[in-house]
Amino acid sequence: MLAFDHPWALALLALGPLLLALRRRLKGSAGALAFPLSLPGAAVPSPPYGARLARALRAIALGSGFVAFALAAAGPSLVTKRTVYLDRGDEAFIVLDVSPSMAASDFSPTRLDAAKAIIGDFLATRRNETVGLVAFGGEAALVCPPTTDYAALAARLSTLKPGLYGEGTAIGAGIAVAAAHEASSTAPSRRLILLTDGENNSGSMEPAAAVQAAARLGLDLSVIGVGSSGEAPVTYVDPATGLKRSGVYRSGFDASALEALSRSGGGDYYGADNRAALAQAFGTLAERSASLTRTRTVSSAAGLTARLLGLGLCLIALARLLGLAGGGGRP
Repeated sequence: MLAFDHPWALALLALGPLLLALRRRLKGSAGALAFPLSLPGAAVPSPPYGARLARALRAIALGSGFVAFALAAAGPSLVTKRTVYLDRGDEAFIVLDVSPSMAASDFSPTRLDAAKAIIGDFLATRRNETVGLVAFGGEAALVCPPTTDYAALAARLSTLKPGLYGEGTAIGAGIAVAAAHEASSTAPSRRLILLTDGENNSGSMEPAAAVQAAARLGLDLSVIGVGSSGEAPVTYVDPATGLKRSGVYRSGFDASALEALSRSGGGDYYGADNRAALAQAFGTLAERSASLTRTRTVSSAAGLTARLLGLGLCLIALARLLGLAGGGGRP
């Protein structure tokens, strides 16, 4: 937002057209008595095109320089406002399944792409809550530590591909990695959000043991089950080999096992067999993880006076050079 310390100085902008009109009027009066007088019928030679152009540009430079000086006299500054949160917000850790089965196309366009898009919508509604991200396949890894830089987290989320962490579904390892990074958090409320389409079939830690460890740390676990039992087409590029793989995935999706896991973790289970249900599940979790907090608006101003003065001086110098180029005459 543009603000002025001396807004009354903007009235100087009105003097420009008045001075120009007065100058032209005085110049016209002087021209009536100009000598030598031209003879009747004699052609008056016009200045060269280059001189006329230089004079026109000189007039524009002079006018622009005057405007710059008038604005500088008003003391302009660019004011920006930002919201500062006075309280620590809650914390959520998303534990995302990126096993090859997440490339199934029973969601549009795939389960993983739909999940990434809806997680992006979830991040867009955050304010001062910190959010972290763990991804897992055959093994698990921290993708982004808890942060309020949601754009950076979204950028890392976009790099996830099916099969990036190997084949298999290591649910227990994914929960354990997230819980380990939550252990030292001082957030008032901490939640793990597990999003998976399968049953644990990889990794050295059982999901039940990982959930118990998370519960001892005071973490709640909510589970979103993506998909359903049956067959679904799968096509993806194996990150390890670069080869395209395609086939039919026969899902043994067990909602009851995931529901029992969420209950043991003190959270809720959300079944999502289509994109709309997935969006609704994340919408509910977004409302629950929203933090009520005190805020303060902080304003900062960047002065523009020096820049406008510099611009005005440059324009006046340019007008002087153009006046010399135009033969030194007045426009």
